[in-house]
Parts: sequence; structure tokens; C-alpha cells
Amino acid sequence: MLPATPRTFVGTATVRVADVVCGHCLDAVQASVRQVAGIRSVTVDHAARTLTVVADEPVDRADLDAAVARTGHAAVPLR
Repeated sequence: MLPATPRTFVGTATVRVADVVCGHCLDAVQASVRQVAGIRSVTVDHAARTLTVVADEPVDRADLDAAVARTGHAAVPLR
């Protein structure tokens, strides 16, 4: 997340996904993040290894981080 992103957010947030080696890894992360309540869409940038999520309802960053962690990766804040 951007450092200015509050713990709970509505709108757009972007995270870098650590330790991804292929597009399949990011696709798995995308599928997991889509399951988080309140997330409307997830866009993957394979080259930058980032996910951008759009939330229509308040989403706790911990839930987003947990969804990434379920795939064996970690969400890294963008600076």
C-alpha cells in the first residue's frame, strides 16, 4: 500500500507482490484477492509485479495482505 493509505480503505490501492517469478503466481494472487469482501476489481501489472484493487466498501489492509499471503507471497507497500 502507499504509506498514506489508511488501514481501512475505500477506493483504489496498489501493492507490489514479493517473490513472484511468473505470471501464474500473480494470477493466483489476483484470484485470492478477488475473494476479499468489498473488492470490486483487481488489476495485475505483470511487468511491475503489482496489483491494483478497487474497493466499493471498506476493506481492511490486513484482509488484503492475508489474501496475498494465502498464495505464499507477501504484499509490499509502495513508497
